[in-house]
Amino acid sequence: MNKNKSDVITVDLHNMHVFEAANCLDDVIRNAPDNVKEIKVVHGYRNGTVLMDFIRKEYRNSRVKTKVITMNKGVTNLVLK
Repeated sequence: MNKNKSDVITVDLHNMHVFEAANCLDDVIRNAPDNVKEIKVVHGYRNGTVLMDFIRKEYRNSRVKTKVITMNKGVTNLVLK
């Protein structure tokens, strides 16, 4: 499937605490236009895996259909409903 750049939003969560990251993602998802079907979450992992573990295991939002773990350990994609 080809995706236009407008179909994906990239969010960089580096240097955020878990509660900041959750609030940021909730805001981005809430304000995402209808054509956006995926959020590329850049959380990193080299300075610790707290954000990566939170996004992949604990983060929940009613608009997130699935989470896609990428080949890049520092990125997780959220596919929206």
